[in-house]
Amino acid sequence: MAIKINVPIGDPSMGPLWIRMSVGAYFLMAGLSKLQILAGFLAHVKAFGILPDNGAYLYGVTLPYLELFVGGCLILGLWTTLSSIVGGLMIVSFIWAFGLFPGSSDIFNKDIVVLGALAGLAFTGPGAFSLDNLRRVPTDG
Repeated sequence: MAIKINVPIGDPSMGPLWIRMSVGAYFLMAGLSKLQILAGFLAHVKAFGILPDNGAYLYGVTLPYLELFVGGCLILGLWTTLSSIVGGLMIVSFIWAFGLFPGSSDIFNKDIVVLGALAGLAFTGPGAFSLDNLRRVPTDG
């Protein structure tokens, strides 16, 4: 049996499912961890000095809930395109705040990889086992 290295090993609709699950879990864990230390997180956001105090407070309070929303939607495959875009905007804000090379031991900001995964989902859709697919109305034609 010859191995075909340019052919998928399985159903291509499973690819977005794996991306949704891993990126969704990333957002869920990030949101939950921020909510556990919300006061400290708010102080951290203000300390960056990027936003005025009111903007930093609004960003710091809403970010964990947005992360939970995006993470949950991605895992369920619900509103996948919207969730990917909102998640992508959050990730862009992280990259802007931390930079492309956030630490001396980091090769580059890991959020660039997450942004690529979210862009892929926005273009491919939810893939297999998603609520978006269950909600789809068949079209004639």
